[in-house]
Amino acid sequence: MINLFKKLIKLVPIFLTALVLAIIVWVSSVSSSDPNQVITYPSPVAITILGQNPDMLITEQSTTNVEITLRAPRSVHEQISRNFNQITARINLSGLSAGTYSLEPEVNVNSFRPVQIVQVSPAEIDITLEQIATKTLDITMLQTGNLPISYEAGEAVLSSETVELLGPQSVVDEVVDVIANVDISNAISSITRIVELHPIDRRGNIVDGVSMNPTHITVELPVRQLVGYRNVFIKIVTTGTIAQGYHLTGLLVDPPNVTIYASDPDLADNMPAFLDTAPINLSGAYEDFSVNVALQLQDGIVVVGNQQVTVEVGIDAIQSSTQLVGVPVEIINLGVGLTVNISPEFVDLYISGPMNLLEILSSDDISVVLDLEGRSPGTYQLSLEITLNDPDLRLDSILPGTIEVVLWR
Repeated sequence: MINLFKKLIKLVPIFLTALVLAIIVWVSSVSSSDPNQVITYPSPVAITILGQNPDMLITEQSTTNVEITLRAPRSVHEQISRNFNQITARINLSGLSAGTYSLEPEVNVNSFRPVQIVQVSPAEIDITLEQIATKTLDITMLQTGNLPISYEAGEAVLSSETVELLGPQSVVDEVVDVIANVDISNAISSITRIVELHPIDRRGNIVDGVSMNPTHITVELPVRQLVGYRNVFIKIVTTGTIAQGYHLTGLLVDPPNVTIYASDPDLADNMPAFLDTAPINLSGAYEDFSVNVALQLQDGIVVVGNQQVTVEVGIDAIQSSTQLVGVPVEIINLGVGLTVNISPEFVDLYISGPMNLLEILSSDDISVVLDLEGRSPGTYQLSLEITLNDPDLRLDSILPGTIEVVLWR
């Protein structure tokens, strides 16, 4: 028994050598079939922030992603490519107070084995932490634009008189005022507006990076007309008759209303709600025209601003239609040596346009042409070319629509 044990002891080095050789052969075989590769992955890994003090804000962060380079067998890289979202990168801010830090991101690839992290880029992330601060300020309302003459604004009523600011200490400290801009341009009655609030620094610039509560307020601004003033409409007065065959298409006045003033408020309150223009003479008018006219004012009443208004008068011809019967067809470009016969030789035309033009229209004012350019002997059904001597006239129809043409030698 002892001799057998001694023989086995002598064989141990041989067995160990064989085992080592087997492992080497196995590793070599595996490495050749599934070799290690170093790959930089194109997809970045998002950085997760842990342990942030709720009283702190990150005001600056050099990057929110990192790029990783890994060494692993090819088969493992294939797994990583299919499940890349299982790789994580974290930065722990536990215990950190206000300040700027350069921190190494912790990349976790434990879901895949065997893997070696070759490089994380960037290796460090710069992060600035600031204390959260709050501040309450009164809201300042600013009026932009101008009210019309004779109007004034009263005291505004705001749905909230103050606003609470929240943000990084350095940003909140920059805010010295919060303004609400209200546009009062051309208002002639009380205004109700929902207005956005803007935090402003000492130079009057808007401060970014701070939140507000509320962000909008409702502003009610009373607007009233001063005593003795009144807005009235303009009534256009005309005389005469426009030219025969024409009609009036419109009368426009600019401005459509004006402001009047009377030193006696009762006089302004009791006058009609309009002012007449001086009469505009339309006699014989046959086209559009524009004219500046004065206003007819009773004693004690004056117009604030421009004393005249502009009236645009629109005039157009009355439209009608007529029929011209038996208009001859003119033949042009008949080939040398050819004889032609057309049927019919006369056509009827239906024409519309201004009545004054139709009343004097004759067949001499119209060209009805049959163009035979390039035509050889044969029988054709051809259309005619119609030309009217006035662009205001329109051809509605021609009878017949085509004519028969026979050409022979």
